Amino acid sequence: MTRRLALAALLAAAVAVSGCSGPAIGVVDSRRILNESLPALTYQRQLDDRERAMATDLRLLAGRLSQADLDARRQNHLRELQELKQELESRLNEQVRKAVEEVAQARRIRVVLVKEAAPIGGIDVTQDVLDHLR
Repeated sequence: MTRRLALAALLAAAVAVSGCSGPAIGVVDSRRILNESLPALTYQRQLDDRERAMATDLRLLAGRLSQADLDARRQNHLRELQELKQELESRLNEQVRKAVEEVAQARRIRVVLVKEAAPIGGIDVTQDVLDHLR
């Protein structure tokens, strides 16, 4: 299982903010959002805790269930873990999108790109987004 929630579509291309005038372009560092934001860290902790609980469950049942039953249980756990991961990623993406939109409106920025996609130029709004996520 992945140890970090992927910020699947953190502003996959750009967030255009309506009603803002001016040519300003912002950038946000998705790695910092994943590593420093309270929601991302909380969701990762939830995912890690659930994965540990599932591993413990499998260890406890290893001697009591047949191999086929244990494999079926393992597959159910993996499916449940994947569903939880997708749900948490979706929540995080929505929270980040809203935070970016609010920061962009407040700073009168028309477009915000993912920093990794636009390594040169732009106004870095990452800290403002992190502040909004607290």
